Amino acid sequence: MVDIDKALMAIEEKDKWEKREKKILQELEQVKKRKKELKKESKKLKERIQECEDALRSMNLTDQNTSGAYIDLSEELKRM
Repeated sequence: MVDIDKALMAIEEKDKWEKREKKILQELEQVKKRKKELKKESKKLKERIQECEDALRSMNLTDQNTSGAYIDLSEELKRM
């Protein structure tokens, strides 16, 4: 004979774990979406840094003090 209490408990436990699994999968999907957004943002920032570095390199600098300031700025941009 089947123990009804145990059967009900098993069904409730199964439902509980299915809900947890669904919630975890939803959270995982959100994390994947955010990761994709961050990768796009990172790519844009890297491109912008490269543009700034290229602009600094292309400047025709004659003053050595000014040149040092731009090199420092370039290094600062790399650290960002």
